Amino acid sequence: MPLITITKEPGEPSVVVEVAPGTTLFEAGAKVAAGISTSCVGKGTCGLCRVKLLAGAESLNSFTDEERKHLGNVFHLTKVRLACRTVVGATDVSIEVVRKRK
Repeated sequence: MPLITITKEPGEPSVVVEVAPGTTLFEAGAKVAAGISTSCVGKGTCGLCRVKLLAGAESLNSFTDEERKHLGNVFHLTKVRLACRTVVGATDVSIEVVRKRK
């Protein structure tokens, strides 16, 4: 089963969670209280559950229409996806939780 490494804040230690293939990054983050923002609880409508992919992007599902709506078409530059729309494949993934700027 793949391991998801989650960095909550830059400079803080990462947490690792093992999940089954087919699990979303949002579900993985919820298992370890990663603090991924949401107001729609993973339905893909709010656009708040942003995570930056650090490694393992090749094993994830393709960019979705909901992500394009909320994030635009600049994934190749930002490496940011919506955790609730990003499904884990068979290999390990590393992410960083994107916090809303104050």
